[in-house]
Amino acid sequence: MNTAYRVWDGEQMHYWDDPGLSLEIKGDIWILWREEGRGCRVSIAESHEEGTALMWGIGLKDKNEKMIYEKDIDMLDGEPMIVVYENGHYGLKFLDDSAYFDYSIDWGECEIGGNVYEHRVLLEGVE
Repeated sequence: MNTAYRVWDGEQMHYWDDPGLSLEIKGDIWILWREEGRGCRVSIAESHEEGTALMWGIGLKDKNEKMIYEKDIDMLDGEPMIVVYENGHYGLKFLDDSAYFDYSIDWGECEIGGNVYEHRVLLEGVE
C-alpha cells in the first residue's frame, strides 16, 4: 500500500515526510497534525475546513523522477491534464472535458508541472 500523501492547508502544501507531521484518519474525517514538542501537537489542516485537501501519491514517478500525486498537472502535450482517481483507476483528465478520462497512459512519459493548488497560473484560460 502506498502511504505517500500531501495536504493543502489553504496556503501551503505539506508532505508525508515533512518532519513532525502525522495524519490521523477516522472514516471520512482526517486531521493533519504537527508535533510541537513535549507531547503537544497542533492541527495544521482538517477535512471539514474549506480550501483544504488530502491527496495520495499514486505510487509512480514522472519522466523526471518526480513523485506523482492526485491533482498534479501533466504538461507533456502542452494542454494541462489533471491526475484524478476514477472508477478504481488513476488517470489524466482534461479540465474542460469531463467525459474524457485516460487511465491507460504511460506515467513514465508524463511531465508534472505542478498541482492545481500551488500553480493556478498553469490553468489560466482552461477553467
